[in-house]
Amino acid sequence: MLVAKRELEYSHIEEKRKKNIRTTNKKKNNMAVYRLMLMFFAIIGLALSLIILHRYAQITKLKLEITELQAQKIRLEEEKDDLLAELEAIKSSTKIEEDAFTKLGMIYPEEGQVVYVEVEEPIITSENETEDFNLIAVIKNVVNFTLSLFKGV
Repeated sequence: MLVAKRELEYSHIEEKRKKNIRTTNKKKNNMAVYRLMLMFFAIIGLALSLIILHRYAQITKLKLEITELQAQKIRLEEEKDDLLAELEAIKSSTKIEEDAFTKLGMIYPEEGQVVYVEVEEPIITSENETEDFNLIAVIKNVVNFTLSLFKGV
């Protein structure tokens, strides 16, 4: 009985050892999983941080580009205003008159130098009338030419 008692004591100790080994293995497995998860979350955090940093760099680059484009727009608007002012000065009647007097030596014409020309434009209402009008004009020109020849004789 003493031997059986000792065997019971040993079996109890062996069971405790097996339980200790199992709990130790579970703790080791849990620690490995915990470390793996911790490393996974650290890598995800690092990746997110790098993505955010990259996006901020792009935003800063775009803001700089916008600022440069706005400055260029202001310069171009100023240049446009200067060119418009220069154009108005060139188109001015007084400026043209002054340049004609000083640079080209032009003067106003006298009364005998002015010739007035009066031009009459025919009123055309349709194509048929245009053809009739052209035919009448040709006949009129021929008759006038013929009469002018007889007047000269």
